[in-house]
Amino acid sequence: MKRIVLAVLIAAICIVPAFAAGKSPGKVGAYMFLSRTQSPDAESLRALVNEAADAGIQFLMPYARTTEGNAFYDSKIMPQIPRPYDALKVVIEAAHARGMEVHPWFVVTADGYNDFSPILQEHPDWCMVDISGKRVGWIDPSSPEARQHVVSVLKEIAANYDIDGINLDYLRYATPGRYCFCERCTSAFKERFGLDAKAANNAEPGSRDWAKWRLFRYRQTNQFMRELREALREVKPEATMSAYVWGAQTYGKHYNICQDWKTWMEEGHLDWVNPMGYYDIPREYLAAARWNREMSGDLPMHVTLTRYFRRDPEKSLETAKTQIRDAMKLGADGIVLFHVEGFRPMLKDLSPLLHDVAAGKLDRKP
Repeated sequence: MKRIVLAVLIAAICIVPAFAAGKSPGKVGAYMFLSRTQSPDAESLRALVNEAADAGIQFLMPYARTTEGNAFYDSKIMPQIPRPYDALKVVIEAAHARGMEVHPWFVVTADGYNDFSPILQEHPDWCMVDISGKRVGWIDPSSPEARQHVVSVLKEIAANYDIDGINLDYLRYATPGRYCFCERCTSAFKERFGLDAKAANNAEPGSRDWAKWRLFRYRQTNQFMRELREALREVKPEATMSAYVWGAQTYGKHYNICQDWKTWMEEGHLDWVNPMGYYDIPREYLAAARWNREMSGDLPMHVTLTRYFRRDPEKSLETAKTQIRDAMKLGADGIVLFHVEGFRPMLKDLSPLLHDVAAGKLDRKP
């Protein structure tokens, strides 16, 4: 994914009109993995939140529903990650005490990932199925029952915690995208388009039959988004909805994850969006940031950055600084660090720059 050749995809990207302005959570955010090594107890987690606040981070996105189908909070629906404290509650209380917003990181379709979550063990018919007929640990968006399960988890978090929003992740098909070929999907596709799903999947990328197969799957993930957004509005209407997305390049013909975030914006489901910025090659990073800014229209767009060159701390720090400056220069509304634990060793050095971003000093001038 790091070495995606972006230049060949320009023609595949549609320019979208400006959308109604959403609501930004701030200019500087960070995911939190809530790792056992860095936050084994509530006090160490509070200390990490305070370090983030001191560094200039304005909103946090703590892991809530994981790719394994577990919970980092007091859940009655999913099995919990063993902790002697409620991690989500601790983060919310500590962050709000410092004036920071909290947008729990909520995984949608990955549910066990390389294995099977407890719920997928109970409901194997909810799994995505690959082209060979093998089930995988991902929830198939075409299953109304599976979608309702995920919606119930979102409602549980929104109803019981003082959150400022929800950040969706993995609202897409599993990689490399050769999904889903369960009986439910193949039958529905056949009924709707009169085509065999496997044949359409194997058709020439960009061809009419191939496009119909992608359209069918777009409709499944889009319906999932509608139900998630409706649930959040029902339980906590003041909370915002955002999403981590792979970015503009996924609309190219060589992508099949079917993450149709243009439609999510057009239908008003997103208040802000944070596309991927995981490129250590400058030209690829700049191209992605530029195209994602263009595609996002007026919707607040925060570039998501990760840490590179761990064996070379000085190079790692300078790369992070350059990418932050470049994102703001290209018109991003802010940046999101993935993740605060990974960036922790350089937070003090990044702090002056992050404070400048938070204060709007790096905003692109009109």
